[in-house]
Amino acid sequence: MNIGDKVVYGDGYGSTKSGILTAIGSDKDSYNDLKLKDGVFMYKSKKLKKYVPVKPKSMDSIYIEITGFKDRHDYILPDELIGIV
Repeated sequence: MNIGDKVVYGDGYGSTKSGILTAIGSDKDSYNDLKLKDGVFMYKSKKLKKYVPVKPKSMDSIYIEITGFKDRHDYILPDELIGIV
């Protein structure tokens, strides 16, 4: 999965929605430069000066922006994603 893919996700009420994955972000200051490459969330490490995978313990700080029908924007957590359409 990459930015620009059409995805399916749960809406919290037991049904599913679909939309285009448009952006990812984080509420952590150290994760200000994020990218998604083949389903792996990566951040730019200042120490290593390259992109490295987000640590599992920090995945709860990551959010995904999805644009849906009539330009609706939803913000979800990675574990709410069901798959790619």
